[in-house]
Amino acid sequence: MRQAILAAAQELVLEQGYARVTTADVAKRAGAGKQTIYRWWPGKGALVLDAFAEWVRQAPRSSRRKPSLSSTLVEFCRGASEAAPVLRALMAEAQFDEDLHRRLIAQLVRPRGDELRACLSDRRPADREVLVNVLSGLVWQRLMLNEPLDARFVRYALRVVARF
Repeated sequence: MRQAILAAAQELVLEQGYARVTTADVAKRAGAGKQTIYRWWPGKGALVLDAFAEWVRQAPRSSRRKPSLSSTLVEFCRGASEAAPVLRALMAEAQFDEDLHRRLIAQLVRPRGDELRACLSDRRPADREVLVNVLSGLVWQRLMLNEPLDARFVRYALRVVARF
């Protein structure tokens, strides 16, 4: 049932947008009761975040043992672009919901940073942290401003890293 609820939340939010979807809509689509949703999630934000965190976890990843920074950044930007309206809504709601804020960092922001960090393992630890923050900040800022996270942006971000 949990997977059906997560799938329903993801589908509905992508179809209708975050603001228009209710937990009742998700429950109906999943064939579950609203009480089941509230047993597992404190609210719509946490449910949608879990649905998209699951989507990110299931996304195909580079098969190489140590993916390149370029391929990792491309995958990060592709996923963020596909879910941009949902991510913007979650980030906005997280400004007023401390629990959702913590969840967003733990489930999406920190794991993406860890992926970037792994690609920069040849850098000194302090430099690696600066670069992770710069790259993450660039992606999340462009996402919030609804600016493209395309190949041109990836080339720009890689040039920033090369100069550091």
